[in-house]
Amino acid sequence: MMSKKEVNKEKIGKAAMKCFMKFGLDKTTLDDIAQSVGLNKASLYYYYKNKEDIFVEAALKEGEDYLVSLQQKVLAKKGVESQVSFYMESRFNYYKNVLNMNSVSVETLNKILPRFFELYEALMKREKQFLSLLIKKAIDEGELEKTNTEKIASVLINISDALKHSVEQQAILKMESEIDYSNSLKDMKFLISLMFNGLKK
Repeated sequence: MMSKKEVNKEKIGKAAMKCFMKFGLDKTTLDDIAQSVGLNKASLYYYYKNKEDIFVEAALKEGEDYLVSLQQKVLAKKGVESQVSFYMESRFNYYKNVLNMNSVSVETLNKILPRFFELYEALMKREKQFLSLLIKKAIDEGELEKTNTEKIASVLINISDALKHSVEQQAILKMESEIDYSNSLKDMKFLISLMFNGLKK
């Protein structure tokens, strides 16, 4: 059962994401969000410090829901390498698209990353647990050599995120208007292939 504050925050988040999709994060104002949710601007400050905090919390909540449905799709795939590759590529593209669809500028990205990392940690732990269980199942079925499943899961998530964040930080430093994730995605897929072919019996 959610508290009144949690219910209101969820309403604000959903309304805000509609505004962000319509106007882009940079052009959306707190007045736009307040009007969309039926509150006054001053009321929003009771729940959030700024629109960037609303975006990060709402985007991560959407991301959490997305990853739950993605994990169900992953389980329908055959073979652990195929499952892990599909999961990692899908989550990578999801986070990239959240920024692109909401027209997040490089300058704004620099503002939201600290708050994103603060809130992302709990979700990342659950992602690692899911991957660890996939790898353990493959070991139990004789598909992979016995290994430290938690460590493999942690390395996969950490390196994938590091590749993504590295290209974002480079764009921030170079003050580029757009971020090209294509090489990071290729590197991640190469890493997965390398890792699982090395573990196969």
